[in-house]
Amino acid sequence: MFHFSKRSVLFVNLLLGLLILSLAACSTDQRLFMADAAAALNEEVDTALAEPNELVFAGQIEDESGRWLNDCVVILFRNGEEVTRTSTRLMDSSFTGDGPMDGVFELRTPNIYKLSIAHEIYHPNGALVPMSTVPGIVGMRYLGSWFKDLNPSDMRVLSVPDKQLEYAIVVLPMSLDEVPDNYAPGKLTFKNGMLIIQPEETDDGEGSESELPEALPLPTPETNIVFTILPSRNNGLDWNLQLKGYYGNRWDVWEKYVAGRGNGMSWETFKEAVLVHNPHLETDGFVFYPDKTYLLPYTQ
Repeated sequence: MFHFSKRSVLFVNLLLGLLILSLAACSTDQRLFMADAAAALNEEVDTALAEPNELVFAGQIEDESGRWLNDCVVILFRNGEEVTRTSTRLMDSSFTGDGPMDGVFELRTPNIYKLSIAHEIYHPNGALVPMSTVPGIVGMRYLGSWFKDLNPSDMRVLSVPDKQLEYAIVVLPMSLDEVPDNYAPGKLTFKNGMLIIQPEETDDGEGSESELPEALPLPTPETNIVFTILPSRNNGLDWNLQLKGYYGNRWDVWEKYVAGRGNGMSWETFKEAVLVHNPHLETDGFVFYPDKTYLLPYTQ
């Protein structure tokens, strides 16, 4: 059921009351015109109540110690294509009621698919995404949700089965003033749970590939695991597949995300090479922790 404020009801009733009073003082033609206008207004109100004008995905970014971070870049993708982006800052979001806070973002996009509170939106694990509406003067101004416990390099993937839509919220692992040219709007896509960077132009004018061949599928991420393909430094084997959100040991990672993926890297080679590219692994007792990022070999 939709809810709207007493101020909204009062505003609509006032308009309709003025129209009724005007009808009494008008000619027949004028009364017909005013009646049509009243019917049109009533239809607009009904539509506004059912279809919020905007979708808003809001949230807060924090570091490992829980400190709220400003100037983090957050991007919204719809079916793999970038829709909009913003950065975190001091903001008073309508979705929290906690007043102004640092590290807050709001990703806004027109509600072109006419989603309403009745549509079910899911996380990858099948849990429903709690959505709420914020009222305007007439009807619902926007429909959205609040996402907490987000860190740099995090993402949230949301699906709307009724509309065959997938939204992805991706936090870049860099601040606003550190975003390189190949991360600019229009150069990023989101596929199979991974952030894909547009190939960079080489000296011969041809772009280097940024994705695996079709015969070698991308790793399938589990819930809360994020893969990011970083820019490659050469045209062969490179350690530019960034992993975050995983907990386990070197054997688990090699077996799930390295073995049989076209790079030909044996367990004996991987277990030593992974320490060279991720020196913090040895400090952590050779354990991968969800709140840290790691580099894995990636065949282009």
